[in-house]
Amino acid sequence: MSKQLSIGNELKDSYKDTRKWVQNNLKWLRDIEQFYRERAKLEHEYSEKLSGLTKDYFNKKSASSVALSVGDNPAMTPGSAETASVVTWNEVLTQTEDISKEHWRLSRDFEAQVASQLAKIHSKMDTTLSQINNFYSEMVDKRDNAYQEVHKAKKKYDEACTSMESARNKNTKSPGERNRQKMEERKAEMNVAKNEYLIRINQANRIKDKFYFQDTPEVLDLLQDLNECRVLFLNDIWKTAGSVEKATLERISQKLDTANTVVEENKPSLGTAMFIKHNARNWNEPKDFLFQPSPIWQDDENFVISAEPEISDLKIKLAQAEQEYNKFHDMTEAEMSRLSSLNEKRAKVKSKEADLEGGIYYDVVKAYLGTVMPFTGHETLKLRAEVQIESIQNNVPSGLDLNTDDIDLSKLKKKSGLFSKLRNKTHMMGGPSHSPSHLMPIRNRSRKLFGSGGSNPDDDNGSSTSSGHLNPRARTTSIISNSSSARLSRTSSAVSTENDAGSTYTTDTFSTRGSTSSNTNGGNRVVYAFRGRDNDEVSVNPGDSIKVLAPDTGSGWTKLRNNTTGDQGLAPTSYLEINEKPINSHAERGVPPSVPPPRGSKKPSLTLTVQYDYDAQEENEMTVEVGDVVNVLKEDDGSGWTLAELDGDSGLIPTNYCK
Repeated sequence: MSKQLSIGNELKDSYKDTRKWVQNNLKWLRDIEQFYRERAKLEHEYSEKLSGLTKDYFNKKSASSVALSVGDNPAMTPGSAETASVVTWNEVLTQTEDISKEHWRLSRDFEAQVASQLAKIHSKMDTTLSQINNFYSEMVDKRDNAYQEVHKAKKKYDEACTSMESARNKNTKSPGERNRQKMEERKAEMNVAKNEYLIRINQANRIKDKFYFQDTPEVLDLLQDLNECRVLFLNDIWKTAGSVEKATLERISQKLDTANTVVEENKPSLGTAMFIKHNARNWNEPKDFLFQPSPIWQDDENFVISAEPEISDLKIKLAQAEQEYNKFHDMTEAEMSRLSSLNEKRAKVKSKEADLEGGIYYDVVKAYLGTVMPFTGHETLKLRAEVQIESIQNNVPSGLDLNTDDIDLSKLKKKSGLFSKLRNKTHMMGGPSHSPSHLMPIRNRSRKLFGSGGSNPDDDNGSSTSSGHLNPRARTTSIISNSSSARLSRTSSAVSTENDAGSTYTTDTFSTRGSTSSNTNGGNRVVYAFRGRDNDEVSVNPGDSIKVLAPDTGSGWTKLRNNTTGDQGLAPTSYLEINEKPINSHAERGVPPSVPPPRGSKKPSLTLTVQYDYDAQEENEMTVEVGDVVNVLKEDDGSGWTLAELDGDSGLIPTNYCK
């Protein structure tokens, strides 16, 4: 109804406060209803007493009529004739008796036209409020489920990393084909788990944005509309009560006119404006989910695609997502058409504020709610599928085949069966593919998740999802074609790809590249290319002349000088051949070496400076003052609270109170 004011646009994440405000106003209808019931009871009692009083005085008048008219001892009786004063008094009593009947009618009208109507209004609007609350709860559940899926995927990823590390250690201690094969299987499972984790992160971030910038504002505006309907209904009830009493009691018509004038001044938007004014507060958007490397297997946030299992898994995920997207795209298109029509009708109804009828407005709001509830759910499922498609297409090298036309989702078996099938297929191809890109030593480094940017780090034309969040009330638009011909198809020809370490290798599907070049400088040579990424690392390529400055002490790294480039630093020992004696037999077979132990680095402690005083209000909170520097024990998980420590004490503090 408000042309300019929108709680959804102004207050963002304020559902609990807004719902409580609307709920208080609906509860207030009960108080007004009870007032008119008590008023009706008083009018009914007054009617009965006034009627009894007039009856008594009619009897007295009859008994004294003759005496009053002609005296105690007339010469002749007056018969039915009465004196003018008695006739006047009789008329007064008659009118008084009629007044008692009007009070009885007033009590009946207060019950039927005011109190009972208020009860009906409260009942149906309270039901609508429950529907809106259920609608919001469903959206919260979808958001929370997306969050939980991130945590579950992270847990599975960590477990897969642990299994991989165990298999790697076993293979390192007891090298052999069987142990190496198991290590490669664990690596494939770990990579699949990582890809799933990254997809869940992207989905959760997009669903989170949709929840705070589209779904929640939609619900808040529905609460606003419901409350404004209540104001209109209440105005109608007050007008009815005033009209009934004015018709009954003409002598107070002026006061009732004044009351109605005040009622006319009660615009529905006035309450909304005041609520907004007194509830506006600073709001911080919950942080995006970011990829967290396993403490066992520390790598970066890029998709892992080193063998057939990862490719097959991603193609299946892509086919499933495309199927879901097409299904819900059709649903949401039809629902969007209906919503657009209802939106126009709602805007048209709200534009006539002076002549707006509560019943008409309420019917429009009910129809809109009935359509927007399924639309929002379908749109979230569509967005989920869309993000999965984007995550896979934007983060798979352009030379890989992602065509899903040959995938029959109806014949897919359980996950365990799928992995068994993929392993067999890989074995038939002559063993799992290898590339140095996924066997480089693991070192902690700063990370930037592609999901937070929404684009492929290697593609400047990637579809950005964070250049601007969804505008409030804006609808998610389709970016994926319904036809399979529009899917991103990639060729399987040889392609030059930059690996995680920054080195370049060429692969047909996924072929192993081992260096055969040698260097006679001291018998040392580079077996695999490595590109240093930290300041203390050095880049080397097959054919470079190298000199060992400090041998490997068990860390998996050797300090050397690259005589070809003049640089010096650390390089993976397993990528080198020192003194013409290979570190292991992998190089002789053209197979990349095993993964060396991680070079761990402690995560720097995080501190925050308190900008505002805060007094703890619960046992798990901590009191802080301006200027305090606190140590962060656990960062804000999106709840708005940070677990911190100060002078030996620990507890929760508001995140937005710190910098």
